[in-house]
Amino acid sequence: MRLARLLLCALVLTALFACGPGASASAEPPRCANTFVHAITSSEPTPGVWECLSTSYQSRLQGEGDAVFALDVPLWSNYRYLGQDRNIALFELTVNGRVEASVYNPPVTHVIMAVYLDGSGHVDHAKAATPTT
Repeated sequence: MRLARLLLCALVLTALFACGPGASASAEPPRCANTFVHAITSSEPTPGVWECLSTSYQSRLQGEGDAVFALDVPLWSNYRYLGQDRNIALFELTVNGRVEASVYNPPVTHVIMAVYLDGSGHVDHAKAATPTT
């Protein structure tokens, strides 16, 4: 039941982002949001990701540089851009099948991530929404 509500909320949010005031009709994500999402779905360092983070985001991370998000087994393996409204870019992320099963309990295959950009277009923070039971 909650999964159905989450999916309904995701569809409503997608419709709002696609049709609401300030919505972007661009098929391309903002450069820094795209670089960030690429970095969190890759096990390799992502060139330019460090420069795409706001200084406040950089200060909250352990480590620095373009390898800051590189993990042997990233939580997510693929992404798809959904759209943007003002300073928020939405992506659908595929959960990596090699991730420990206890990370997502109950298991899910996708999450929706909102990437928040500052006034300069740098990533300030991001939040992922997952189904709950």
